[in-house]
Amino acid sequence: MNKNNRYHNQIRALESVFEAVHEKFRHSQPVDKALSAFYRRNKQFGSNDRRFVSNSVFGYYRWYGWLSRLSKERFSLGLLLGYLLDGNRIDDRIVYWSDYLGLPRDWLEQIDMQSVDSLEKKAVVVSGMTGPVQISDLNPDFMYEWSTERLTAFQSRPSVWVRIEKSDPQSFLTFLDSKKIAYRFHSKNAKTLEILSTLNLNESIDFREGKLEIQDISSQAVGLICDPKAKDVWWDVCAGSGGKALHLSALMGIDGLVYASEINVNLIRELKRRIGKNSRWSNIQPLLWDGFKPPIFNRKMDGVLVDAPCSCSGTWRRNPELRWRITKEQVDEYSDVQLKLLQLCSDSLCEGGVLVYATCSLFPEENEMVIDRFLELHKGFNLEMIVNPFTQESSEKGLTIAPPQTDGNGMYIARLRKKS
Repeated sequence: MNKNNRYHNQIRALESVFEAVHEKFRHSQPVDKALSAFYRRNKQFGSNDRRFVSNSVFGYYRWYGWLSRLSKERFSLGLLLGYLLDGNRIDDRIVYWSDYLGLPRDWLEQIDMQSVDSLEKKAVVVSGMTGPVQISDLNPDFMYEWSTERLTAFQSRPSVWVRIEKSDPQSFLTFLDSKKIAYRFHSKNAKTLEILSTLNLNESIDFREGKLEIQDISSQAVGLICDPKAKDVWWDVCAGSGGKALHLSALMGIDGLVYASEINVNLIRELKRRIGKNSRWSNIQPLLWDGFKPPIFNRKMDGVLVDAPCSCSGTWRRNPELRWRITKEQVDEYSDVQLKLLQLCSDSLCEGGVLVYATCSLFPEENEMVIDRFLELHKGFNLEMIVNPFTQESSEKGLTIAPPQTDGNGMYIARLRKKS
């Protein structure tokens, strides 16, 4: 098959995938799950095809605030624009794609986004294709206005972050070197590794054996701010698939204990699978919990982590379609749930115990405002000064971690102490 035929087939496949995925998106279903389901049904897609399709689809939703102005008949142009706006280079496939859409030959010279260095300039270029667009169009209308600096950061994909668990990471570094994968350790933490190239971590023996875990840098900050001690007992209230529970376990050592509760049975199953990869996680006890009454523990907790369900606005860099699936009404509903969770779980703390509240949201309604409401109702708690372990930024009102200061997800973290 010559390369033009291959490009033609890839573009047609992308259009077919996008039609299926976008239908799910229109019904508020996750794009990543829709893509995975499509690939499972269509085994003929190789890794290069999947990468091209995924980059194009997520590029479209990253720039959806601008590209949604194109008519349905021009969605393939929207996919091409999203791919280029994401900073992918112009190569033979892109030239073919442009010709396939019947665009003028000099069009690519005008749209080369690798040479356009600001959102303002990108908006001017895109306006010529879609009609007038503004930078603020990249976020939903109900949001307060972000700075151009933050918006620029959220229009790029973050690196993959890994937390090293083994004392000597050399075998994993050798694996990365063998794959010609670029990486660097964080200057403030020798166990935090940033991976700068695409790779399949399942090819790593160390990863399969639980000697390292994928965990965003902002998520790692949560565990470090919890700061559990040896022999502590902690409750990770909304454990999900267990990333933070594993981190708490690693920080406190095998003499401590982590109860990891979750309402979703599939996530509990994934947590158990992760625990089973390495015997060091034997101090984690998964609990299927309905979220209505605290589990009956045989003692009060030294620490409680409430990593509450939220809008996930801080994860828009990794899941760009989420910003178009959230509404102001949903944000308000989340804030009520978050307050109820804090109230429900705070009774499980011992006197002098630590209550850590975290969300991967950047909406004040889910963060500072929830803490203010909680403290108004619960005079037996005080906010503590906390320091971002990766930037040394400090705060007495809860800490907001957000790009571009950190090349990861957005996160809010507050640490409270129960009075003795």
